[in-house]
Amino acid sequence: FFHCRQEEAAACMYATRERLLAVGVTAAMVGALLSRRRVAQGLLALSRLASSAAASPTAPLSGCLYRYKHPSWPAPLQAFESPAAHAHRKYCVYIGGLTDGLLACSYVEALGAALDERGWSLVQPVLSSSYAGFGCSSLQRDADELAQLLRHIADREEGDAEFALVGHSTGCQDAVTLLRTAPPELRCRVRAAVLQAPVSDRESQTVEQDSDGSRGRLLAEAEAKLAAGEGEALLSQKYYGFVPISASRFASLVGRDGPDDLFSSDFTDERLAAKLGHMGLAGQRATAPSHPGLRTLFCFSGGDEYVPPSVDVPLLARRFVAAAGGAENGASALILAGASHNLAKPPRAAGEFVAAVCRTLDEI
Repeated sequence: FFHCRQEEAAACMYATRERLLAVGVTAAMVGALLSRRRVAQGLLALSRLASSAAASPTAPLSGCLYRYKHPSWPAPLQAFESPAAHAHRKYCVYIGGLTDGLLACSYVEALGAALDERGWSLVQPVLSSSYAGFGCSSLQRDADELAQLLRHIADREEGDAEFALVGHSTGCQDAVTLLRTAPPELRCRVRAAVLQAPVSDRESQTVEQDSDGSRGRLLAEAEAKLAAGEGEALLSQKYYGFVPISASRFASLVGRDGPDDLFSSDFTDERLAAKLGHMGLAGQRATAPSHPGLRTLFCFSGGDEYVPPSVDVPLLARRFVAAAGGAENGASALILAGASHNLAKPPRAAGEFVAAVCRTLDEI
């Protein structure tokens, strides 16, 4: 669901602009102040600064940007693979949430560095639903595009490739949908799924008051269009004021028991098992008997601002694990105490999450 307020996006853009300005000012000062006799020493100092920046958690990711395409698509999509040069045969696909694209969360750079140390490459796809495209897309379309990305990489590696999925927010729903609908030969290559902030879009709507009743009116409009066979028609109001959204996607996000409604706390245990049972090894082997093993980590934020106070997160975590078949089928849960939805705070949250991902992959 939408998790980046406009003021937060503006603050992020301002901070990025300030960093770029600082780099430019620093370079100008170095050029003005260094005498010819000190040029060599100055360049050495700059080299050391660059090395220090590269080692920091916020250092830029190097990588290779490439296209991937299904023959039936009118145009290709893109993916960014890090590091730029590697000999890895294991690929961790990172899937952001609504309004996200590349570098969806602040921990992505640190995750990429940690994965590289363990022989994994980080792949960030740009889907047709990325950024503001989600309003006219669907989980199934995301899953189909992700499946094509896995095929592209596997074919490139001549069949010698394994995958892990790390989803954030709606990226969690994408991972769950991919592991339910992708062909068995692809699902057998996916050895781990880490779901960071698996939150119900429907329940998140209750965090904010619908004082004027607009949400209810939009849902009624969406359901009427669906009943009339006009699910792809756009609603009269944009989602959160700036994203054009179809009737089918709005109903899926806000209505009960639609494709996006995978993590709601008011589902029965039986209904959760129907939605998440394939996230454990037994569930995968029911349709892919040769699956070598799947580990799933449900990673909750203890201070998630999009989870209603009425939700018992520790209980829900246990229910998700049970729905996926329990520890004996590779399912586990982690709650990051006090962490926000995207792990921007507290400062320790991002590092704890990256360590949890590494532990999960090390257990494969």
